[in-house]
Amino acid sequence: MKQFLYLDNDIVNSIIAQKEKGLIQTLSGEQETSEASGLSTNGTFSIEGIVGGSILKLAKAEASLSANIGYNESGNSYSASRELFSKTLHDASFDIAYGYINPKGSNSEKTPDEYGDYVELTRVFDFVDLDYLETLFAKGGFIEYIKKIEKEKIEALGEETKAGMNREQLRNQGSQIKKQISEAVAKNSKQYDDIRDIITAFRQLIPYTRMLISYDGYLVPLDDQYFRIKPTSMGFRYGGEITCVGMITNIIGEDTNPADDKNIFATLQFSVNEALRSILPTQEKNICVIHPIAVFYNH
Repeated sequence: MKQFLYLDNDIVNSIIAQKEKGLIQTLSGEQETSEASGLSTNGTFSIEGIVGGSILKLAKAEASLSANIGYNESGNSYSASRELFSKTLHDASFDIAYGYINPKGSNSEKTPDEYGDYVELTRVFDFVDLDYLETLFAKGGFIEYIKKIEKEKIEALGEETKAGMNREQLRNQGSQIKKQISEAVAKNSKQYDDIRDIITAFRQLIPYTRMLISYDGYLVPLDDQYFRIKPTSMGFRYGGEITCVGMITNIIGEDTNPADDKNIFATLQFSVNEALRSILPTQEKNICVIHPIAVFYNH
């Protein structure tokens, strides 16, 4: 059973439409309310659009089941049921599309990745949310608080060192200890400033706010509109091994030098790609950019 965190219905629909020469375009519902009793009758969904093959069978089965859904007079139950019905159809549609693309599995024999390959990756991904990370470094944010706490710890250690010295030792070494404390505080602060600079550079290199990164060289940019959960909560609420199904749309590698070194645009893009490879936490020579279709837990 799959728990979808992300699902690109546009790609799913495109795959099915191309393979089956048809597609469900819309679903419509009907509802009747009795003014006398204040109660509503059961509603049914109708299918609009051209459909064929397995997707038609799926839609007919779902529509038949929906006939037993009841609605209240406020319409809240109607809206919730229709949304659930739509999501169920999308989930089942993904299974149909998955059968058509037959992605290279993460446990299959390793073959070189190529442009246009569909892949299925089951990994512990790092989830990167640049908006969230930038708020940590904002004025008065969490990083400032961490700097303050660590500065106080360094200064406290310095005071402990001075407390164990006699007057003569303090006279000879006091200024040196003060300098060491100042240097330690500056070094500690710099490590966070360096991280902030990396985030800023990353933001300029990649035109996405949220993405998944794997240790073995896969970069998965994510569009907010296709999340099935609240995007801002993903990094906190979800972890562990998840599965991503998608297509390889770009390969950034050390051997992808521009063929024409006089082409300033190709040379600039290569420089950008090299900078990106140096930032990403991977030892792989190539970074595969994935256009994701779905991200989910597979129970």
